[in-house]
Amino acid sequence: MITIKVIYFDYGGSHSSVVAAHIHAGKLESSETPPIEKIINLPYFDKTTKNDFGKIRRVGTDADGNDIHVLGTKNGNSGGLLSGLVDAQNLTDKFRFVDTMPYVNTWLRIGGWLSRGPSLPALGRPLIRIGILQAYPKLVNLVREAGKTRLMEVLQ
Repeated sequence: MITIKVIYFDYGGSHSSVVAAHIHAGKLESSETPPIEKIINLPYFDKTTKNDFGKIRRVGTDADGNDIHVLGTKNGNSGGLLSGLVDAQNLTDKFRFVDTMPYVNTWLRIGGWLSRGPSLPALGRPLIRIGILQAYPKLVNLVREAGKTRLMEVLQ
C-alpha cells in the first residue's frame, strides 16, 4: 500500500490543525466531541512557539499507515501555495496538505491571538475552549472528506 504524509495546517499550527490531525490519527473520537480536557492536553495544542512556524511536526499514523502532521504557516493564504508546490513537483502521491483555516471561528481567532500573540493564555484559553468545541464537528467532517479524497485517488 502506498502511504503519504498528510499535513494539517493553519495560521498558528496550534489549535484547529492540531485537533484535526489528532482526529485523523485516531487519537480523538470522531463520533462525538471529547471532553475539553482531553483536547487541551494534546501534544502541540496551544503550545506553538515562534520557532515552530514553518516546521512540520508529526502527530502520529492513521489506520492506513499514513504519517499525520501539523504545520503553522504564519500566513493565511498558504493553502494555494502549498497545493501548487505539491502539484508542480508531482508530489500528490506523497503529500496532502489540508487547510483547517476555514474552520477557525471568531472565538479561536481572538483566543489564539491572546494566548499565543501577547502571551496572555489566561485570557485566551477560555475563548479557545469555546471555539474548539464549536469547531469540532466541522473538523471531524474535514478529516472524513480528506480520507474520502485519498481513497478515491488510490482507487483511480
